[in-house]
Amino acid sequence: MTAVDSRPADTAFAARVKTETQDAHDEAEHSAFMGELLGGKLDRRAYVALLEQYLHLYRALEATERRFVDAPELAGVLDTRLDRVESLEADLADLLEGAAPAEPTQATQEYVDRLTALPDGAPERYFAHHYLRYLGDLSGGQVIGRLAARHYDIPKESLRTWRFDGIEKHKPYKDQYRAALDSAPLTDAQRDAFIDEAQEGFLLAKRLFDSLA
Repeated sequence: MTAVDSRPADTAFAARVKTETQDAHDEAEHSAFMGELLGGKLDRRAYVALLEQYLHLYRALEATERRFVDAPELAGVLDTRLDRVESLEADLADLLEGAAPAEPTQATQEYVDRLTALPDGAPERYFAHHYLRYLGDLSGGQVIGRLAARHYDIPKESLRTWRFDGIEKHKPYKDQYRAALDSAPLTDAQRDAFIDEAQEGFLLAKRLFDSLA
């Protein structure tokens, strides 16, 4: 992750993204499945089911990223420390005790298809998914990890999905990410496309959660 300017993280485009995607974000966050999972009303298997679907999602996300590694729009945020596939695979190996992960639900497959079909000439649309997934993992994802350990007796060593080795202080990192979003060389049209794609990403996330209910 490269150095960026020091403008406050709550200004400019990052603030616009947060405002204009808030409703879609809230709908996904407050899905029935996530409410019950985080409220301790389900079981360990439900938590594992979420990780199984995330494995398919992040495999697609990180494979798609390779098409955009040279895009100047993403130069300030691409960071291998964010990668989740290896952590998901390791956690699932523990929790499934050698069994194969479940296949993607139809909703997860739609999310995967959306990612793999992103045009090479639209890095801002990939940027939207990168923003949604990884900043989400550094924020709400930390809550998922803590509550999974509390409610479903997930051992600390099997919570790798929510640990980001090398990123010890999450808030400064997220502030830097938002500053990179503010300073990214995006045109007005690209910014509109970013917001459109982020809203779609939240909708796809809600459908994924609903498919597990």
